[in-house]
Amino acid sequence: MPTKSSHAVRAAVLMVITAITAQLTIFPMAAASVGQEPSSQLSEVVIPDGTEFTVVTTEEISSKTATEGDPLSFKVSEDLKVNGHIVIAEGTLVKGVVASAKKAGMMGRGGNLGIRVESTTAVDNQKIKLRSSKGKEGDDKTGTTVALVVLFGPLGFLKHGKNAKIKSGTQIKVFTDEEKKIQIKS
Repeated sequence: MPTKSSHAVRAAVLMVITAITAQLTIFPMAAASVGQEPSSQLSEVVIPDGTEFTVVTTEEISSKTATEGDPLSFKVSEDLKVNGHIVIAEGTLVKGVVASAKKAGMMGRGGNLGIRVESTTAVDNQKIKLRSSKGKEGDDKTGTTVALVVLFGPLGFLKHGKNAKIKSGTQIKVFTDEEKKIQIKS
């Protein structure tokens, strides 16, 4: 036989279930209507193939320590704008690799270093392919080596050339390697 306390418990449970059900049906609709803001306008801007801009090296690169295939990072030196819209922001990371590297050698042979810039990211996070390359050669000391060999015999062959270096902050002209449609918030 049910008692007064069991009727009270059932009534309380029923009220809680009703309240929860009401909240679940009311709040999703309220949240949906609260979250509906006027949609921000998106416009499309096309970055033409061959668009030129400048990147800078973020660290010194040397033929003494670099090896072919090493990843490199650069930064965009200033905003790239197309039709007045920023499509690639200043400071955006740019990826590249060491294309070739030879250390300075004996007999005055200078080092050699080649780098390749590959890609960056647009303001809408799309990957943009890039093209550019920069090479650097160290000073050859072959003339000095010949003079040293004449003066000191075979010991003159121990003269080293200089390694090639690209200093941090060096500006490099790069170009987009594809046409890309970018979504810009108006």
